[in-house]
Amino acid sequence: MKIKSLLVFSIIVAFYSCGSKKSAVSKEELIKATNDYVQKVDKMTLKTEVTEGALTDAEGFKDIGTFKYTVYFDENTNELFKINNVEKTSETIDETYYFKDGKFVFVKFNRAIDGSTKLYNGSLKDGKTEGLKFYQNKAERFQKEFKKSH
Repeated sequence: MKIKSLLVFSIIVAFYSCGSKKSAVSKEELIKATNDYVQKVDKMTLKTEVTEGALTDAEGFKDIGTFKYTVYFDENTNELFKINNVEKTSETIDETYYFKDGKFVFVKFNRAIDGSTKLYNGSLKDGKTEGLKFYQNKAERFQKEFKKSH
């Protein structure tokens, strides 16, 4: 009986020690995979909906600029892939948010003052920058609005 128990225990230990192990994905691999996904989304034929309007001051009385907000999604499944948000005030801000499997994965933004920047969600792990957190929150707000209307 002891030999049988020892044999079963040995087989279980061997099974777990020889099983596949997940290795951590490097930052470079994550960035490459995200860039590949962004290129794939940009080539997809997706339904678009555009909303345009005026931006007002904090009190809501004075127009301070305009916005143009475009969502890109699969018409059959309503899966959201991309949102482009352009705000024109004293400067122009152009932000493009990408989503995969219902989660924000990437933002690319362009400001006239400091040029184009890309932020990869998850690439910085625990050391997320405040800028990424700002855009992540903004992406999640946009995504909520999309879900309400679709």
